[in-house]
Amino acid sequence: MLSWLDYAALAAYLIAVAVNGFAAGRGQKTTQDYFLAKRSMPWWLAGISIIATETSALTFIGAPIQSLRGDWTYLQLAFGSALARLFVAGLLVGAFYRAGCTTVYDYLQTRFGRLTHDAGTALFFVGRLLGSGVRLYAAAIAFVVAAGIDFHVALVVIAALAVGYVTMGGIRSVMWTDILQAGLLVGGGALALIYLVLDTPGGVAEIVSGVGAAQTTSGTSKLRVLNLSLDPSEAYTLAAGLIGSTFLTMATHGTDQDMMQRSLTPATAAGGRRGLWLSAALNLPIAMLFLAIGSALWWRIGGDAGALALATEIATENGLPSAEKGYDFLFPYYIVQNLPAGIRGLILAGVLSVSMSSLDSAIAALAATGVKNVWQPYVAPGRDETYYLRVSRALSVFFGGLLVAVALAVWWTEGAGSQSQGFGILMLGLKVLSWIFPPLLGIYLLGVLTSRGSDAGNLIALAAGIGTLLAVEFWTPLFGGKPPFAFTWNAMVGCGVSFGIGVLFTPSADESKQRSMEVSRAA
Repeated sequence: MLSWLDYAALAAYLIAVAVNGFAAGRGQKTTQDYFLAKRSMPWWLAGISIIATETSALTFIGAPIQSLRGDWTYLQLAFGSALARLFVAGLLVGAFYRAGCTTVYDYLQTRFGRLTHDAGTALFFVGRLLGSGVRLYAAAIAFVVAAGIDFHVALVVIAALAVGYVTMGGIRSVMWTDILQAGLLVGGGALALIYLVLDTPGGVAEIVSGVGAAQTTSGTSKLRVLNLSLDPSEAYTLAAGLIGSTFLTMATHGTDQDMMQRSLTPATAAGGRRGLWLSAALNLPIAMLFLAIGSALWWRIGGDAGALALATEIATENGLPSAEKGYDFLFPYYIVQNLPAGIRGLILAGVLSVSMSSLDSAIAALAATGVKNVWQPYVAPGRDETYYLRVSRALSVFFGGLLVAVALAVWWTEGAGSQSQGFGILMLGLKVLSWIFPPLLGIYLLGVLTSRGSDAGNLIALAAGIGTLLAVEFWTPLFGGKPPFAFTWNAMVGCGVSFGIGVLFTPSADESKQRSMEVSRAA
């Protein structure tokens, strides 16, 4: 269990977060201050904040399980993820700045109209609540194992901490706290890997030799990075990485307010683009770090047999319904049981930090969208900024509570997975995002790349895109009993369907005028 040194490390982190939240919130008078920090944030901070947000507990805890139970082919998704940020920077960021967006759904109002705007807002609420609820679930895992506290208590405590400093400081607090959180993320991962190497008698050479000689259940190398298979049923292939992951990251980073909000905080579109470029450069090495942890952990605990035995033990100790759920606990369990006091606390502070860095930004984005896209136009229009700032903080608390509810649901429904589809919480988190945002990406691309599309027609296009993906996932008898392709291809299919149907519609006279104004601003 944890020692006083571990608790001291955790306490120091929490104090730093609280001080930052208080300092960042001073002088805030408008929702523009609260949600966009007056567009005064440096581009490099935006880039680091993006990385800290997307590299959640799903990555910290889930990514090592991909290499531990399978191989390194998950890394191929990072290739497409980096490429996607270049497309988002080139295609979408400028359009959002020209439209003067507080949220990215303001662009849909400017380009198409109220129906598309409201549909985009509603989809964001569903997608972000589901996606971030999974992340909150993953965050609580480490602290169930580390401190022996009840899972439900862990959820509430983590959510309360995040809600506390978001309510005080808004996006400025979120982004400056992300500096600390990114440092703890990378530093905690590096410390864990170093200790795993030192804890292995032969060090790096033994780990590389042992893992390199091992094979997965399908007969491939445990160190395989490239999977050149063209089988669409496999999730982690080079084709899925360069195509499917590109579309998925374009969707999550371009149409999800949670990710795009920090790209809207620099003074100019050029700053927003640079932030995305920086996040692209950092994405690959961070993925490699956590995959390396998984391989080293696999060798240290005795390979597949040792991992299964430990997962079974964890499941028994924590009252989990199956040994499969125990795999999600392997990395934090090893930290608590083996690392020295103090270092263990720093790494767990890293787990807490990445948990909160994902949760805080989601709460801020949900509150921003709730106020600007729902409350201000529909519930209480025409009120002063002081009133809307109070509502922003109240909604931050409200959405924090909803995320706890989603995480509780995930706790009882999470699936196990397989080598070809991905494992555990990371697989589930990616799937949730792939159902919602790719069809929405199709509408954004329709707006920036063409002069076609209509407000009402976009609703049909979105329904078709999302309906196709849900049919593929849940109505498997239509496809011979199993999905025709892995979840990593969902983004391309969903985006293609909504774009392809949306382009069939022609804009009304008012919508054509709106498009002409958009083109004029771009020129």
